Amino acid sequence: MKIDIFEFGQPTIQWEYCLGEVWYEERSHKSKTYVKVDFSICCQKGKVKLPFLQEPPKLLLELLNGQDSRSEHYLENIRSYNSMFSFTSIGGNVQSSINDGYVPPQFILHGQNYHRIGSLLPDSGSSPKFAQLYIYDTQNEVSNRLSHFGYVLYSVTLFSYFILTQLIQR
Repeated sequence: MKIDIFEFGQPTIQWEYCLGEVWYEERSHKSKTYVKVDFSICCQKGKVKLPFLQEPPKLLLELLNGQDSRSEHYLENIRSYNSMFSFTSIGGNVQSSINDGYVPPQFILHGQNYHRIGSLLPDSGSSPKFAQLYIYDTQNEVSNRLSHFGYVLYSVTLFSYFILTQLIQR
């Protein structure tokens, strides 16, 4: 099945209520004769008010900004660390035909997208994953998370253990 891909470039409008950056194509009324352009995709036309983001924990900020001796390792493995804090797994139809190996790959979902959360306890004989890592065997929470991603962080497990432990404690 051929999927049409539309490229709109960077968002061109800053919405007056929430200062969100949006594309003209995301406007509420698609008619070109409609005089006022408004958006409901982000803040429901000003009805939803979100607090500003808080400053991240000091350790995380230092890891991200290269101010910690472990920053290089953290940044090289950032997807694994991010996944260790994930409660769900995303699913859907993935469009990968545009990936040609010359630029960073794009992950495009189309159709119905969903999150898999699974049960709160692992199946008998299975290792915990996703939300189970938070509630099952909390005494070994860090070890459970690392063993789930051990294939990526195997050679630096002790290093990863200390980073993960500190991030969880924050």
